[in-house]
Amino acid sequence: MNYTKTTITDENIEMLKTLSHPIRVEIITILMQHNTLNVSELVNKLQIPQSTVSQHLSKMKGKIVGCDRRGLEVYYYISNPKVPQIIEILLLNNK
Repeated sequence: MNYTKTTITDENIEMLKTLSHPIRVEIITILMQHNTLNVSELVNKLQIPQSTVSQHLSKMKGKIVGCDRRGLEVYYYISNPKVPQIIEILLLNNK
């Protein structure tokens, strides 16, 4: 049997590495349900410290999530269209 080498970009590998933390997956799952949320809203939903949420958002910023400033608040959203697809596949396999 012949082996066919797959080509996965470094960008996609980095995205998967970034997603490889349970809290980040939870943040993405919440953002999939609510589209955009600020840090305070995420803290209320996750019930973890604000500093922890902010730290995870900063790791995902640019690769997975984007943000918009509205006055004093920063709202986060999923910017990478591949991410919800990946999470959906993982959720389907949990059932």
